[in-house]
Amino acid sequence: MKLPNVTIIGLGCIGGSIAKALQANGAFVRGWSTSHDDNALARALYIDVPDVTLEQSMVDARMVIIAVPVQAIAEVASASLRGAPPEAAIIHCGGVQSRALLHLDDASYARVIGAHPLAGSHDSGFGAARADLFAGCTVSIESRADDDSREWNKWLWNRLGATRLDYRSAEEHDAMMAWISHLPQLASTALAATFAAEHIDPESVGPGARDTTRLAASAFEQWSSLVQAQPKVLDAALAKLESNVAGLRAALSRGDQRALKKIWEAAREWRRAAEPGA
Repeated sequence: MKLPNVTIIGLGCIGGSIAKALQANGAFVRGWSTSHDDNALARALYIDVPDVTLEQSMVDARMVIIAVPVQAIAEVASASLRGAPPEAAIIHCGGVQSRALLHLDDASYARVIGAHPLAGSHDSGFGAARADLFAGCTVSIESRADDDSREWNKWLWNRLGATRLDYRSAEEHDAMMAWISHLPQLASTALAATFAAEHIDPESVGPGARDTTRLAASAFEQWSSLVQAQPKVLDAALAKLESNVAGLRAALSRGDQRALKKIWEAAREWRRAAEPGA
């Protein structure tokens, strides 16, 4: 397949990482962003960031990648229909995919396909972007994607180092993300907030505390729209987490080593299976 022209809308951590990786693969990459800082950093690496309108940035693109905050996807998707060639593959990398949650109109929903890489960083902006960010990751792609979109997604994510393309409906994706992405964010935030309330010295903690609170370093703006999108699913997920924590408390108060070991081993077995290549 001939290397295509690719326009990336949004040059934060995700969009910037895609731009860096594709540029390293020899593709022509054009970026567009409302952030002057991200634009300047991208230009310093010789990524083409022309001073044009959003629609003009994609006039000759074979693929348009939308990597903006969830609340901006609908507006950018609509602009993509006006600016991109009719044959262009258009994907968005948002953390939710359901039409209702993204507020997509009929035309945008028919044309724009969600492809969410399960990778990222608690840091934001182009300065946090890495060409190897997607190495070994899974990408959750909407199962409604047609053959052409699937081929372009395969082309894209293979070059970015992803090892698994997981096709599922938007609703299945969003329910899954509430458990595996949004819940860990909330749990990490609650744990770090507990440490803060107890005045735990951050410089005194070891790698365990640092690893389990890593997500708490994420800016609220990165998560506010996501956690508000699925209150019912997140409520159920938090209730389950609270139930497991209550089980630990009960076993600890009883000194029930057998119950503790059962919980411990189930968690340990799952975590081992989650390691890459397991």
